[in-house]
Amino acid sequence: MTLFLVFLSRYSLMATAWNGADPTVPEITPTVMMFFCTFMVMRGFTSAGSIAGYCTAVTQWALINDRPNPTINPRTQQIDVRYARLHRAIKKRLGTKASEREPLAMRGLKLILDALRSGFIVPAIMIPDFVAAILLGFYGMLRVSEFTGLMTTHHHIGREACRSDVKFFGPPDNPDGFRFTVKVSKTDQFRITQTITVFASPNPMLCPVRAMHHLFTTDPRPPSTPLFDFTTRANNSPGRDVSAARSRFITSFQRAIVYCGLSTKKVQTHSLRSGGATAYLAAGIDPYIIQRMGRWRSWCFAIYTWTSTSHVQHAMASLAAIDTSAQHINPDAVRVDLDSVRW
Repeated sequence: MTLFLVFLSRYSLMATAWNGADPTVPEITPTVMMFFCTFMVMRGFTSAGSIAGYCTAVTQWALINDRPNPTINPRTQQIDVRYARLHRAIKKRLGTKASEREPLAMRGLKLILDALRSGFIVPAIMIPDFVAAILLGFYGMLRVSEFTGLMTTHHHIGREACRSDVKFFGPPDNPDGFRFTVKVSKTDQFRITQTITVFASPNPMLCPVRAMHHLFTTDPRPPSTPLFDFTTRANNSPGRDVSAARSRFITSFQRAIVYCGLSTKKVQTHSLRSGGATAYLAAGIDPYIIQRMGRWRSWCFAIYTWTSTSHVQHAMASLAAIDTSAQHINPDAVRVDLDSVRW
């Protein structure tokens, strides 16, 4: 936030002179945020991620101080198009370094869950929340923003995941699955909610339905409360509405990654989404089904899914077994007289 105050002072945008202790920040609009991005580029910032991080800090400050979201267009109540395009251009211009992020393999998923269940990463009372959240993100191929909240003291029931968004079906004591309503998605510009169906797994330690049902049974809460709680409940006063703070989930997830001996540069929370897609692919699921389950509008998910050694071995074995007696097709022999075809 200090850099933002320097930017305001540099261009005389402060409501009053900033003395370093008591700033008076004027109304922050998407236009101001765009100039702030340009200011950082002119100061020599070479990382698009750093620029996005500073913008996020300003947005957080505005929300904490009960101000409007400075990235939202007040007329459309959506992310300002010009602001989004500027960030895309900055990312394209500065984002020259290839990402090292990898999908979370099934083996890594088991290691992370074992680390969380050990009690060394998070308190025992919070283990069901983390286990259920991770399995939901992996099997449902969800982005972390789709099942966690942004704030720690304010919960937006219309945009953040709630207990009411999970509907179990089947026997009450041992449900066959549940349906989860995704309220806000990164690619959903029109705020159209989507519902995914999660079925039970035969492995009880890796079953998302069993983990979610255990959470709901051991920690019953009103339907309007956050789906998960990643906070230390002992520090919360009675009746305080605490959401599934995304930052706390990410911090604990990274601690589990380090505990398992994995690399935090390669495995992040988004590795749950790509890891789930990779696991389905390794299980022989049709890519079209994976695309529909993951709510991708194109085949872009193939970019960050990995193929296994067994897939490569099967492909090469199939190539070696090709019929060598096959002949090339003569196009002249199968040419159709278009004049004789009835349209």
